[in-house]
Amino acid sequence: MTIGGGGDSPADKRPTWVQPLMQWSTVETVKARLAGPIDHVPVEIGGLPLSNIGRQLYAWWLEARGDKPMPVSSEVSLRALVELLPYIRYLSWEDEKRLVFRIYGSALVAGSGFDFTGQNVFGPAEHAETEIDRARLRVLHEQPCGIVMIRDVYARSGKPFACEFMTLPIAPDTENGDGHARIIGTVVPCEQIAEWDVDVVFDRIQTLHRATFIDTGFGVPPASRGLGK
Repeated sequence: MTIGGGGDSPADKRPTWVQPLMQWSTVETVKARLAGPIDHVPVEIGGLPLSNIGRQLYAWWLEARGDKPMPVSSEVSLRALVELLPYIRYLSWEDEKRLVFRIYGSALVAGSGFDFTGQNVFGPAEHAETEIDRARLRVLHEQPCGIVMIRDVYARSGKPFACEFMTLPIAPDTENGDGHARIIGTVVPCEQIAEWDVDVVFDRIQTLHRATFIDTGFGVPPASRGLGK
């Protein structure tokens, strides 16, 4: 079943069940299923205010890791994250260069018009910024730390929309899993879009405005590495 608006916009073609997930009131209030309060979770990182969804994911991550540097992949609870899943991207390092989407949330699919599950985030044709993008994500496990990035995504009209990309590391399960390190993150528009009624294109570089690392207790990469912005 699709929305019966009769128009040609992306919103008119979305399944009815997806529509509430795209409404700003949902984006601002959806919560992870946590055991405790989130008063200790920062509301901003390096001067960047966190979205509700980004902060909820960070709260889950802190709770899930306990006294470890980061959660292990076997500790990623879909039950705890069920309300956030539509906005989540969960990726696996298949080797030194390939980072593959394992989960690409339904709201992200509806908002972009693509399902990237199974695809390499860096794509088949690497560009000039690929190596530094890869280094930013690899350092999340090396440090370890998290990162918040503000990037533009583009409508077919060429209009940019700034989005928050919250990303956190997940340790490999070397005993019961496949041994691959993972990252988990969310994508949320920085400002309200009319029910995400945007036809997004991915054939151009997503302009990076900010890349701020999150100190999760082990510091952040030195500025000399040139990974922040």
